[in-house]
Amino acid sequence: MNNLTTEQFEKLKSIYCAFIIEGMDVDCLMQMAYDMLLESYADVTEEQLKEEIADFYDGTLLEDFMEEAVEN
Repeated sequence: MNNLTTEQFEKLKSIYCAFIIEGMDVDCLMQMAYDMLLESYADVTEEQLKEEIADFYDGTLLEDFMEEAVEN
């Protein structure tokens, strides 16, 4: 097999990703999204996460999440 150009390799990755996704059901896709999001927050500090939640949503949602985190 020949080596691919950078552009061809990117296309190969895209085709493969689409193939994987097409074979998944909604529950599987949701689990994958959850796992990827959780991993992306692995190195985030408490303050960074609080700031992001407050910035993207609102302080009320942050308060609700904080209460839920403390309850469990």
